Amino acid sequence: MMTEELREQLIRQFSAEVIETKGEMEQTYYSCPACSRPVAKGMERCVCGQTLSWKNIKEAEAVSGFKTAKLEFEVPIEFTKGDCRKCPISYIGKSNGENVYECPLKMRGDCKLEIS
Repeated sequence: MMTEELREQLIRQFSAEVIETKGEMEQTYYSCPACSRPVAKGMERCVCGQTLSWKNIKEAEAVSGFKTAKLEFEVPIEFTKGDCRKCPISYIGKSNGENVYECPLKMRGDCKLEIS
């Protein structure tokens, strides 16, 4: 069975867009989408282990208290939304003594992946 720590390490291997925030004097700051620590422009990985992407820098969404994180990875052509057996980030866990495919993002049964 996958531990919570191992699950988090797995997820942090996928690039996530950094968050851009403007300071009081219009300075631009960047932060890690996983832990909110400040990061220097161009860093490939945060100290928390999150792989960073600088392709589409997102502005902070402070109004709701939440930020949006985006994972992007390839799936087999025959993959369909909710097909945990073919999802490259799923893992085999135990449920009622049986092996089942589990989603490390806890979206099993409510998959929110966007397929393009």
